[in-house]
Amino acid sequence: MKKNNLIYGLVCILLAGITLYAAISFGENKMVGGLYGLTGVLGGNGIYIIVRYFYWLTNKEKFQEKLQVKQIEQQDELKQKIREKSGTCTNLIGNLIILVSIMVYLILNVLDIMDTTHIIIFLVIYLISQVVIEIIVFNHLLKKYE
Repeated sequence: MKKNNLIYGLVCILLAGITLYAAISFGENKMVGGLYGLTGVLGGNGIYIIVRYFYWLTNKEKFQEKLQVKQIEQQDELKQKIREKSGTCTNLIGNLIILVSIMVYLILNVLDIMDTTHIIIFLVIYLISQVVIEIIVFNHLLKKYE
């Protein structure tokens, strides 16, 4: 495990502390909720990276085995092609979702119904759907070519 990972984890925790300080300093501003959320994401990610770094530092043999398996999987030509196709399909589906959302937001804007809460919920669902769609497409293509 590289020391860059430890440094990255510490930087995340430092940024979490800065955003927490900013959230406390702003008081009752509308941005406070977002800053607290950012604090949680950065702090949680930093702690996870640091714990993972020390775990792999104490289990070097397992880490070497994991790296070898990962390297073999990355060099497998079939999985490389499947990754490419799944990425292409995911990108096309994501673009379609963006086009539909633009039309929906235009209609909401024209009707004066637009609310930022709906946009945030939509973006979270969009982000999750991108990950799920990529996994589904990858598994479908893997079954097709095996």
